[in-house]
Amino acid sequence: MKKLQLAIITLSTSALVACGGTPTKPANNSSTAQSIANSDKVTTLSVPRIIPISKNRGPFSQAALSECTLPTQYTELLFAHANDNGINVEVVDSQEPTKQGYFLLPSFTQIRSSGNAFIGHNKYTEMHLTLYKDGKKVSEADFGRVSGGGLFGGYKGSCSVLGRTVEANAEDTVLWLNSPVDGARFGDLN
Repeated sequence: MKKLQLAIITLSTSALVACGGTPTKPANNSSTAQSIANSDKVTTLSVPRIIPISKNRGPFSQAALSECTLPTQYTELLFAHANDNGINVEVVDSQEPTKQGYFLLPSFTQIRSSGNAFIGHNKYTEMHLTLYKDGKKVSEADFGRVSGGGLFGGYKGSCSVLGRTVEANAEDTVLWLNSPVDGARFGDLN
């Protein structure tokens, strides 16, 4: 009976640790570029509902593009994390900068999805973000995150593991919006 209790405690602890996900590197937001003229925290912005896929970058996993909802998932995650951090996000249908206020145009520049539940996951998403104010570009940044699925990664699907990288990119975006330095680089960029 004690062995059974010990096994249950061990599995429960392992599951809780797994919820933490793959350890990530601290955000690397060093930049030689100057911050935008008004480096105050962005408190209100518009963002497209569907994030575009950059045509002149890559590689892109076709399976991930056809099976996962990453272009809309990023916006949903950004909306949630931004609101939790005092940033009001308006989701719009246009990918064109608005004439008034801040507009964030993210685009996926890489989506790599290799591995699977049996041999282990190796997932990566990379994004380029452009911030506009009153229709004029004021700052750009690059974000990238990698995940292997974490503990018990074999029990997660590819879209779920890719979603973890997109969520980390959304969290990094919120950090960047606190002081949107032009040329910033966050996460696990190659």
